[in-house]
Amino acid sequence: MMRPLLPVLLLALLVPGPVAPVDAAIPKGATITLETVATGLGSPVGVRHAGDGSGRLFVFEQNGLIRVIDAGGTLLPTPFLDVSAFLPALNAGYDERGLLGLAFHPDYATNGRFFVRHSAPRAGSPGEPCSGTSRGCHEELLVEYQVSAGDPDVADTTSRTVLLAVDEPEFNHNAGDLAFGPDGFLYVPLGDGGGSGDGHGAIGNGQDVTTLLGSILRIDVDGDPAAGKAYAIPGDNPFVGITGEDEIFAYGFRNPFRISFDDGPGGDGTLWTADVGQALYEEIDRVVLGGNYGWRTREGYSCFNPSNYSNPLPSCATTGPSGEPLLDPVAVYDHGEGISII
Repeated sequence: MMRPLLPVLLLALLVPGPVAPVDAAIPKGATITLETVATGLGSPVGVRHAGDGSGRLFVFEQNGLIRVIDAGGTLLPTPFLDVSAFLPALNAGYDERGLLGLAFHPDYATNGRFFVRHSAPRAGSPGEPCSGTSRGCHEELLVEYQVSAGDPDVADTTSRTVLLAVDEPEFNHNAGDLAFGPDGFLYVPLGDGGGSGDGHGAIGNGQDVTTLLGSILRIDVDGDPAAGKAYAIPGDNPFVGITGEDEIFAYGFRNPFRISFDDGPGGDGTLWTADVGQALYEEIDRVVLGGNYGWRTREGYSCFNPSNYSNPLPSCATTGPSGEPLLDPVAVYDHGEGISII
């Protein structure tokens, strides 16, 4: 699950290496201090900078607003962008839909392009498990915008271009983050479609590479668009030319709500994700090209039991549907430590 109506908290987590899969625990000892950056926000879920040297911060809120904190620390009254009119009606108190992700193009300083992830209404079809419910059918959109020509603190709303729309059967497990990798490609995580236990089809969406759900996607927003798409597909994506969705970079996820790259000074460009668990375990994954991270066969290091979420099976498959290995997390914690890894 996602706990969306909380203040933004920025944490640094240091993981010294792979953790043993038996009774593993994330080492403790980090000192965390908090400092108020801005007040007067409604439902902040993330913060970004534009990489343009302006010193501004951009706070994106679940309710559809992107707000600017200027270099002096002032929260500007006018939103940078407001997509609230495109959102479904969010349930008061708890919902996992909304404006969920923001990424600025690596060349934003010169081209003004940026990308958002948000939910949108969808009626659903007869027979879908969410048909006719207020917490069900919707779609997740990847949308491109540009900054306005006359004001760097306001987006050009007429530039709105929907690049990708993915049908979602339930209201939850939407993931939502966006990030450009060191390779210049845009990475787009998607959860397993929602509900609980990934009860979608015979093997679940996480293990089904013919759906985009339960995967981290990788697309090229600068290349010549592929046939029928609004973007190019990197040629080394694992399912290009074979059975599977071309956009998939890695799969076997439940709800990879946040991703990040170790691409700062001294970094090696590794992609990391925090994948939200079901009933028992939360995990951190080192994501590699073509990797299968096990959901719904496994939760953390344990064998997931779809009939009783609180009692793992004594054994389970160690490979995916095509014989590929199921990759271990690098760290896991149980719900005695906390829930909903962010």
